[in-house]
Amino acid sequence: MLRSSTESLQHLSNRLQSAFIRLAKDDALWTSDLDGALRHVTSMLATELDVARVSVWELDVVAGLMDCRMMFRAEPGVFERGHCLRAAEYPAYFAALSGARVIDASDAMHDARTVEFVQNYLRPLGIGAVLDATLNRAGNVGGVLCIEHVGSARLWSRDEQSFATSVADLLAQLRVFHELRDSERRYRSLFDLAGDAIFVIREGHITDCNAFATRLFDCSREALLAADPVLFLPATAGQPTVPSDGMRIFERMLQRPDGSEFDAEISLAAHVAGGEMALLAIVRDVSTRRAAEREREIAAQELEQSNNALVVVNSLANRLMATTDARTIGEETVRLLHDYQQSQMVTFYVVEEDGEWLNLMASEGFDGEALQRGRRLPMQGSLSGLALEHGELMVSHDVANDDRLDPTGKLLMTARGVRSMVVMPLMYRDQPLGTVSLLYTNSIEDMRGGERFILQAIHQTVSLALANAKNVGALEYQTLHDSLTGLPNRTRLHQVSTAAFEHARSVGMGSALMLLDLDRFKEVNDTLGHQTGDQLLKQVAQRLGETLQDHDAMVFRLGGDEFALLLRTLWLPDHARIVAQDISAALRRPFDVQGVAIELAASIGISLFPQHGETSNALLRCADVAMYGAKGASTGVNVYDPAQDAHSPRRLAMITELGSAIRGDQLMLNFQPKLDLQNGGWSGCEALVRWSHPLLGQIPPADFIQFAEMSDLIRPLSLWVARAAMLQLRAWRESGLNLGVAINLSARNLVDATFPDELAALIHEIGVPPSALELEITETALISDPDRALSVVERLAGLGCCLSIDDFGTGYSSLAYLKRMPLTSLKIDRSFVRDMLQDEQDAIIVRSTIGLAHSLGLTVVAEGVEDLATLERLRDFGCDQAQGYFLSVPRTAADLGGLLRSPPPLAPPAAAGPTA
Repeated sequence: MLRSSTESLQHLSNRLQSAFIRLAKDDALWTSDLDGALRHVTSMLATELDVARVSVWELDVVAGLMDCRMMFRAEPGVFERGHCLRAAEYPAYFAALSGARVIDASDAMHDARTVEFVQNYLRPLGIGAVLDATLNRAGNVGGVLCIEHVGSARLWSRDEQSFATSVADLLAQLRVFHELRDSERRYRSLFDLAGDAIFVIREGHITDCNAFATRLFDCSREALLAADPVLFLPATAGQPTVPSDGMRIFERMLQRPDGSEFDAEISLAAHVAGGEMALLAIVRDVSTRRAAEREREIAAQELEQSNNALVVVNSLANRLMATTDARTIGEETVRLLHDYQQSQMVTFYVVEEDGEWLNLMASEGFDGEALQRGRRLPMQGSLSGLALEHGELMVSHDVANDDRLDPTGKLLMTARGVRSMVVMPLMYRDQPLGTVSLLYTNSIEDMRGGERFILQAIHQTVSLALANAKNVGALEYQTLHDSLTGLPNRTRLHQVSTAAFEHARSVGMGSALMLLDLDRFKEVNDTLGHQTGDQLLKQVAQRLGETLQDHDAMVFRLGGDEFALLLRTLWLPDHARIVAQDISAALRRPFDVQGVAIELAASIGISLFPQHGETSNALLRCADVAMYGAKGASTGVNVYDPAQDAHSPRRLAMITELGSAIRGDQLMLNFQPKLDLQNGGWSGCEALVRWSHPLLGQIPPADFIQFAEMSDLIRPLSLWVARAAMLQLRAWRESGLNLGVAINLSARNLVDATFPDELAALIHEIGVPPSALELEITETALISDPDRALSVVERLAGLGCCLSIDDFGTGYSSLAYLKRMPLTSLKIDRSFVRDMLQDEQDAIIVRSTIGLAHSLGLTVVAEGVEDLATLERLRDFGCDQAQGYFLSVPRTAADLGGLLRSPPPLAPPAAAGPTA
């Protein structure tokens, strides 16, 4: 039916012109994102033209596709996107677009340009008339503004067609504007986040630089902008030159304001910024690369010198390279030196694993007693350690009076008539491997250059052979170390512990063995994936090493998220607890893994040598028992107590006892009310389960719910809570209290396909309205198995129950996934609410979350409200409901009934309860 209207054509023209002017001057089109602008335009057109559907489409001529960027349907008032039209399926329509600015199909069912849409689109939706205007870009069609009238045919007036084309032109400008703005933002982001220093040079002045530039030059931005840009220009014949085109790359030594210099690689290129020509200078610190190149040059020179010296020691080199056994290398070396240098005694020591002792591998000229007493030398306080520290030959002309020698070694040598000695350090790439010592019963002169050079050639050859032997031992290393973190493993722990315990006993000291388990690590793996979990474990290993670097300690990874720490020397037992607390504090600092801040905690169990055992296996078992005790301690640290061994079986028996508690009368519900911040009334409450154990007393939910989730008890526990909550709900409603009750669901419930049917049976049996029952689920529960969880959640929503996301912000779910969920409300986690008055970032998160939830049509509940100021700020933010100890602690049903019947305060009382 043709549209009937009482307004005159002139009135229509004036109204449409006025509407277009208002639209064009609307700042929201240019300040919001493109989707927001399109939503505003399409909804306004639907109102002004009194049509049912308005949409904006983008055309890809090459692909022959047209995608719907935004569609507004007036009757339900919703926006859609994602539809697609193919030119191959609608050739007449696409041809009409390329040939005309407007398609005014007043009778779309019979218009040749739109008749292709009749069967699949127009007739099913009842569309009688279509008015399409093209969006042009650079003289070509780039999209379409589509206006659709539902009903009979409609004659589009000239003013309406003109209005449509004007709006289409405005949309084309909008798209270009937003693309340009997005491009500028991307450029600025790349500029600011670049890993090199970037300078913009215009008209002989530095006009801009990024943040990395201030870090590279260690000075302020103002100082860099005032610097002479000639620093970044290449020089030709002594004069700086500007590249006329292309890119020029050169290297130069640059100086920071503090006088320090660094090798820089500078890339210069012409760049257009803001419509003006400028130079872009990219400065990269290549000091490390240049240093590596210089080191390679030095190494090549040293290799050439070594080759010349090998003429003297060729026979030794051939024999050494034919073996990978360190003892054989030592025996061959001392035999040659004993004969060649005519020294009466020669020793060959290698550095032990801990880097603090030298172990005798081979010798010549010593009797059995001397070998036994000199089998180990300390690195500290010995001439061998000094030679390794400085990396050069050490000569002692008077052993008896040389203070560089350790007293024990000095007595041993002087007793055998040693008067002078030479120590050669064995090193490879600055890593100490061992020493070769030549001992003489006569005095020796200062070594001549050639003689010193030959000894250096020998020590280089032996060092290379010893390093090769160590490389061959890499396979053994792999069997003793964790491949992910590089830490020693369980086998290595048992090996090292034996030596550590022997040393501790010999010096009258103790040792400690700690077992560390990361809390909530499985949640990281399940949420972010094993790759992120592996990266986190590497950072944990590094942080443990940094924390223990000032202690006589070693770190081991036993597997999974379990680490062991060995304190080899312990003056006092309390020292182990202090170290453990330092470790716990260090691990609580957030870890940055691939841009995600992850917070961890650790449970640490401590066992002491020799009090709790004399072997590593015994101490490891005790530390394991103590670690489980630490999980319940406030500090997360626990020293082994024999009484804890008796406690552990009762904790394991808790799983069996929990089943009896569910069937018996040991569980109860407490309820915490929620306040409506807009009207000041009580809006509902949350049911919280409690267990009164006959022997263990009150058991916190966090202790027994984890056992339920590890077994099949989580389903009967959840159903018990649901039944008890609904029975209380029914009792309240029968007494005149009309409110809802929320219960928490486990991740196991959301992957249990039978749970919705069992919950439906309970609702039917007890006879409460499903809408009065709110089911709270966590983000983590949704992420564990999203497809299966979504199916179960949709079935729960189909029962008529309300669904809420609990602890929002602590998980890692995507907004796109949450948008698919049939949710009714969202609960902001207490960790953001608690500090929002002091932490501006928390306040921004809370305010943004409220706005986001409202845009998705969700009610917002703030958890953990503990003071009046926070409550008032939440009300200012537009939060719907609040819950926390400030309003009420969890109460029994009887206590809560009295509270709910009393007049709720518009402003909560000033006194707050204890913090949970």
